[in-house]
Amino acid sequence: NTSPTNGLFAIDNTGELTTSTSPREYRYIGANPDNYIQFNNELWRIIGIFDGQLKIIRNESLGYMQWDSNGVNDWSTASLQTYLNNGYYGGIDQEDQSKVDGNFTWKLGGSSNASITPQEFYEGERGTEVYEGNSTEWIGSIALMYPSDYGFATSGGSTTNRSSCLATALYSWDSSSVSDCINNSWLYDFETDQWTLSPFSSVSFVAFYIEHGRINGSNRSDVVSISYGVRPTLYLLSDVEIASGIGTSTDPYILK
Repeated sequence: NTSPTNGLFAIDNTGELTTSTSPREYRYIGANPDNYIQFNNELWRIIGIFDGQLKIIRNESLGYMQWDSNGVNDWSTASLQTYLNNGYYGGIDQEDQSKVDGNFTWKLGGSSNASITPQEFYEGERGTEVYEGNSTEWIGSIALMYPSDYGFATSGGSTTNRSSCLATALYSWDSSSVSDCINNSWLYDFETDQWTLSPFSSVSFVAFYIEHGRINGSNRSDVVSISYGVRPTLYLLSDVEIASGIGTSTDPYILK
């Protein structure tokens, strides 16, 4: 069996690359790593390997949709969550449905500040900072990428290296002075603003989204009722294996 490799890096507890034999996780980084995978007869991409499970994201957005039509930033009740895990999930090829971890526990922690680094987002995502009464975790099949997934996907470049990108608040990534950060993160879509999973915790109506290369979470009214791009994200079961392919867009990994 082949294993995903080209562009896959071990990450330590600070988000930096490591050569440790027991890293925190493995992630694909760079502008266009070989992380394409065929799923549901479509091109998806592998975000990384987490506790032995592949985390994958649809290569193209499903289109612009509201995070929650009722204006509430609780993923457990969000209209987008309901759509992805009912209507959309039902349309996935049945053989591929059987490969999805439908009982994955997604952490729903957020932040009251958009001007934080990828590592600070990572810690908040796995914490319990949410708007009063909102869920701090949710069990299900399909959700969205985290802000930290976007940040950790960058390799940086010749002007701004990865370490400098990771030390820069994601809210500031749209600055021309750190263009190497977004230009070398394969999760950035130059044409489509994208939703992430994490809520802005100090108000009940804002979730973070990627806008022009930065993570934003402004306090304007009912942000979750605005439509942004949606890229479904899910975890495959730990026993799912890659049978063939080299991970390019023309020869993606094939599951068995």
